[in-house]
Amino acid sequence: MKVEILKHPTEEDWNLCQTCTLVTVWKKPVKAPTDAWKTRLLKANHSPIRTLQFCFRLTDIPYWVSVHLVRHVHATPFVSTQRDDRQKKYERGAARQDAMVTMCWYMNAEELITIAHKRLCMQASKETREIVQMICDEVIKVNPEFKELLVPNCQYRGGICEEFNCCGLNQKYLLSNE
Repeated sequence: MKVEILKHPTEEDWNLCQTCTLVTVWKKPVKAPTDAWKTRLLKANHSPIRTLQFCFRLTDIPYWVSVHLVRHVHATPFVSTQRDDRQKKYERGAARQDAMVTMCWYMNAEELITIAHKRLCMQASKETREIVQMICDEVIKVNPEFKELLVPNCQYRGGICEEFNCCGLNQKYLLSNE
């Protein structure tokens, strides 16, 4: 499995995000957004973070993992086809669930954070967690302001698990907050 970032927020994108944020309170930017401001805005989860766009190329992932990822309705997936007239690697009707596919996955910052919360959870399959962790690692390299947010939901919520079947990972975060 391989992850490549095709698009991520640039300083120009952050400037637009700041303008969209400040217009809601009748202000205009007077200086470029700082790293602290970026982190604070992301944590606040206000709508202007939706202006921050990402696109990832995920290469050689099992088809069944792509099915987990495409469930996120606020992200746009582009998955390589299994149609017999478009590929010759295998017969579509006999394709195994672990047949490798490639996808581009386009989303905004709000959805990326939501995906990390859900798919880094121990209730997600190991392989799905691995590819989402790879995405998060790559994002943090180029946009470190996301570091505290691209974590399992229970970590983000200070140990509160909202899953039907809690795996117990949340206990690690409950104890660390005491």
